[in-house]
Amino acid sequence: LARLLDAAQRRPLADAMTVRRGKAKGKPLANLSPETREDLLRIGRERALIYKTLVLTGLRKGELASITVGPVDLGGRVPHLLLPARDEKNRRGSEIPLRADLAADIRSWLADRLTRAQQASRDAEDPIGAALASDEPLFDVPDGLIRIFDRDLVFAGLARVEKRGGKEVVVKTDDRGRTIDVHALRHTFGTHLSKAGVPLRTAQAAMRHSDPSLTANVYTDPK
Repeated sequence: LARLLDAAQRRPLADAMTVRRGKAKGKPLANLSPETREDLLRIGRERALIYKTLVLTGLRKGELASITVGPVDLGGRVPHLLLPARDEKNRRGSEIPLRADLAADIRSWLADRLTRAQQASRDAEDPIGAALASDEPLFDVPDGLIRIFDRDLVFAGLARVEKRGGKEVVVKTDDRGRTIDVHALRHTFGTHLSKAGVPLRTAQAAMRHSDPSLTANVYTDPK
């Protein structure tokens, strides 16, 4: 996981700096403006934070994409995200608790976003808001996150690219036949709960499953 988060954060800039043709092909020598570098670093930071949030909350990709800034509570006794019923698979709605370090990461991310938004308003001579709009998405979760995730896995050395039938294929299956994908982060969340000794009933609630056997038998890997 540490390798994946590091790769996700570094890859946007690394890819953009890599020369694609000529004598310097494959070398990180492309000339980028400071603004472009800053944008790419920001994209990488957000992507790593998306993965970290998925693996530490058990949220599904679509659920995380639906969460907006307004109902995020980072200052209470238990920092949490609010998942509206309309955006949850079981249509109940949930408060998703955040580990302290994740809450701090999100707090810093939102503070930086607000600073950038205020500077953009200042540059445009528009009214400067005191806070981000409540309906802004917490994260910009890309539609192509699955494809992006594969590239991050390869960059991290957790998957490899092979040519099969003239096409490049990302090989990301282990010796037990398990495939690494975005939803695997939710499986990891469930397995971490079990490994930490969390009672099954509590793990079931954390994963928002209606059936404890799903939590125990599908989302927990005893090996």
